[in-house]
Formats: sequence, structure tokens, C-alpha cells
Amino acid sequence: MIRTSLAAAASMAALSLLAQKADPKHTNFYRIPEPIENEAIRIEFKDPVAQLAVCKVRVEFTNKTSDILMIKASEIVFTVGGATYTPKDRDFVIRPNDHINRTLEVTGGNMHHDAFSVKFGGASRVSRSEGKVSVPDFDIPPSKNAFTVGNFEVNLVNLDKETAKTAAKFKVVYRGDKVALVDPSRTALRIESGQEFANASSKSKEVILQKGEDDAFTVWGEIPGKIVDMQFANMKLVWNDAFREVTPKPLTIGTVDFTIDPGLTEGKNR
Repeated sequence: MIRTSLAAAASMAALSLLAQKADPKHTNFYRIPEPIENEAIRIEFKDPVAQLAVCKVRVEFTNKTSDILMIKASEIVFTVGGATYTPKDRDFVIRPNDHINRTLEVTGGNMHHDAFSVKFGGASRVSRSEGKVSVPDFDIPPSKNAFTVGNFEVNLVNLDKETAKTAAKFKVVYRGDKVALVDPSRTALRIESGQEFANASSKSKEVILQKGEDDAFTVWGEIPGKIVDMQFANMKLVWNDAFREVTPKPLTIGTVDFTIDPGLTEGKNR
């Protein structure tokens, strides 16, 4: 009789566990693993969870270098219950000495397992000191609005000239197979006397492009009116080393493992 009661209790517990695992709202909570870190990048993890249809984790990518780091989302691989999945996300770009926060998420028919892993493939490092592209000076006011240099197509879309300030907005399209960088802060304006004035905006953001992509950037010039009236001056925009075309160098990151936290999982699902 006792054996029968124990067997019945065990059967009920098994059925309860099966029902729990089949509950689409039941959430597994996982222990926070140690960060992944090397000389170029640090990756920290927060809130790893999984339900029947989804598995996700928040990550913080920190770029420890003065270069640009890129990670292809299509080469980040989750392994859950023996099956592999990739997040449907755009590629990640981490600017020099900066960090970004993202949620990596994959979906499927049964993501509710006691463990999973994430492999970070598709990472690369883009140097900001290589691949200079020589670009001819640009006349302001322009003799023509568009020009092509190598794999770059550049078009002047707006020009605002005032006595002490000039702003020139450009659109750039990249047609090459590498990574294109355009840094407006490296430009200068040269007046007819030969004197040059560096780009005036400290907020000029470096443009990062892959094949077929386009973006806009603005070059700012400020010259005291006692030197020249920019509204009527003939000037040249000197590109210096603003344009670069760089071959990314592969960066190895590695794999992180997640294991269930039984106590947290039980407590959170009450």
C-alpha cells in the first residue's frame, strides 16, 4: 500500500513537472556567467531567461580599443537543446572606447531547457589609421556637386554660406567590399591666401559604411569675419585623410555557457 502511494505521488510529481515545462509562460532563469574579455572587447551579461518559445539575454559590449569593432548578428549562435539558432538583428558596431547594450533573442518551438550557450562569431576589428583614400579638394562654391573617388560616390546636398560660418552637407555611398570610414573632423577649409581652418564642429560623427550603404555628414567651417567674409569667399574643402577603406581583421571572442538557477526559477514562477 505504501509503495502504491509513493508511486502515485511520484507520478503526480512527474505530471506536474511535465505540465510546468509545457506552460508557455513558465520562465527559466539562469545564473549570470563571468564576462568574456580579451585585449579588444569585454562582454557582460544580464537577465538570461527562456520560455517555451523564446530564449534571450541582455549583453553589454565594451570596445577597449581606439579602433571600430563589428559583430555580425547572423554569426552569433545560440545552442539550445541541441539545436542552433541565430538572432534576427542587424550587425553590431561598437565605436572606439565606447559601449552598447543589446538584447540577443532567438525563437523556436522548444527553448525551455536547463542550459544553453552563445557563441560569438563574425567579430572583426576595423583600423582607423589604415586605408587612406586620396580625395581631391572640393571647391566652395562648387564647380560641380557630385564626384566619385574609388568606391565612394559623394554628392553635395546642401550648402549654407554666411559671413563667419559655412556648413556643407554631403551624402556618401560606398560601393566597395571592405568597410568605409568618413571622418568629417579631419577636414579643413582653405581660403585663397592659403590659410587653413580645421573643421569647426566637435560633434562631427564618423560615418561607417559597408557595401551599398549610404549616409550623410556635414562639414563645418568658422572663420572670423576680419580674415575673410565666407559668404563671398572662394574656398577649398581639403579632405586630408577623412576617407578610408579598410579590410576588417577577424577577432576571436568565444562561447559563454548558461545554466539554470533552480532557486530563482522556482521563486519567480510562484
